Formats: sequence, structure tokens, C-alpha cells
Amino acid sequence: MREMLKRMDENDCVGFAYIGGEKPHDASPWLFWVSGLREWEAKQGDNGLDSLQFSVPRQFVETHPTELQTLFIACARLLKAEHGHAGFAFNLSIVRKPENESTEAVMVSKMAGLDAGSAVLVAARHTTGIPSHIKTVGWLTAINTRMIETVGGIPKLRSELPQDWFARYDYGNGIVIQAGPEPEIAPVELDAKPSIYVLPNMVLRTLRIAHIGSLHQGSMDGEPRLAGAAAEHWLTRFDVPDSELLAYKAKLLNEPKLTPETTLPGAL
Repeated sequence: MREMLKRMDENDCVGFAYIGGEKPHDASPWLFWVSGLREWEAKQGDNGLDSLQFSVPRQFVETHPTELQTLFIACARLLKAEHGHAGFAFNLSIVRKPENESTEAVMVSKMAGLDAGSAVLVAARHTTGIPSHIKTVGWLTAINTRMIETVGGIPKLRSELPQDWFARYDYGNGIVIQAGPEPEIAPVELDAKPSIYVLPNMVLRTLRIAHIGSLHQGSMDGEPRLAGAAAEHWLTRFDVPDSELLAYKAKLLNEPKLTPETTLPGAL
């Protein structure tokens, strides 16, 4: 890898994906995928980002309850990340995404806590505004210092996101917010709007990109896809009227609290 990168210059396309499957088309729960803009693309301004996407199996998080946070924060610090998020998601085959996007569209309609669309592809599509706006919130949500100031600073975040349920970690260029002791999948038939995600979504709502356009390719034969109105609806799935915020803060009292075993030391 190092020798390969040494032969590349700033206008080469940097894109590497590692999976845990046996075949290139496997969809593996182990994934490490990095993509970089060419220098001339980066100089165009607010229309794309270099990106990193990685994942581990759910069982790994359950048996190592702070490892994902540690890796997420370490990567955010090394990359001086603008923003990012982590939580539950389905990994689609990297080389067969179009054939599997309809399955993802169906599943996110049943489980609101699932992420949708590839972070790498969203960043590389040159979506106007994505460098300065988040896509969504998750179990872990990274925002840069400028974004912190936009939403009222650390005191505002402490006020709106109580420390018994939310931890904040400094990564140098910003903070990572941890919502609860573990990711929430939010099954729609039980609770599509858990307060552990609604509250950070609402306090960070002004940072969210206004329009995503599409998280999937267009439908070929009428199969479900997260494109157009469906994609916009997914972006706003944790929005609630301001008049209901007090009720969601009360509902938070019934959510699992952070514990020393699920929280990293040195939280803000």
C-alpha cells in the first residue's frame, strides 16, 4: 500500500476498499473503504469530501463495547474530520450496489436507526454543501468546531443532551457525540423516533444538508429506492415539532443510560 501511494500524485484517484468476504462481490460486515478527491476536484470548493467508511459486526460491538468509539475517534483525529456518523447499517456488495439498494430501501423503512446510502459515494458525488453539512445523526456523530459554534457551543449541547445519556469526546477538529450505551436500531413498529436520536437530531438540525437528491440510483422497474422524495423523507425521519421536544426529553428518562463500561474516559 505505501509503495503504491508513493507512485501516485495529487491528481491520481485514491480509492481502496477492503472487505472480509472470500470473493470481491461479497457483502462483508468487516469493511474499510477510503476514497479521496483529486486535487483539482478539491480546489473546486464546497462540492465534495475525501471520505472513510468502516464497519465491524454487531457482535464485535457487543463484546467490545468501547472499541468502535476508540477507532472512530482515532480516525477522526488523524484525518481532522469535518463530520461523520456511526451506527447500525447493512453493508451492500461494493461491486453490486445497484442490485441490492432496493433491499436497503425496504429495511430502512422498517428500522429507522439504520444508516442508508454509502458515505463514500455520498461524499464523492460532489453533493453541494456536504463538506459543511452533516448527512444525519447516529449513535456516534462527529461535528467540527465551526458546527459546534453554529448550534450554540458546548454549553448548549450539554443543556440539550444530558450527560447521563450523551457523552462528548474531543478529537481536535471537533467533537464526537455518543448517544446512549449502544446503537439503537429503532424498529418502526415499536418506536421509530427514539428520544436518544430525536434530541441530537433536533439540536443539530440546522447543520443537516437541506437536500440530498438521492441516496440510491434511480429505480429500474419500480422497485423501492431512496431517491427523490424518499431520500428527503429519510433525512428528516427524526424530526419532531418543537412543541413536542419537552415530551421527548421526558421520554429520555426511560432510555438506557451510559455506563463506565460503555463510555470512554475523558468525556467533555
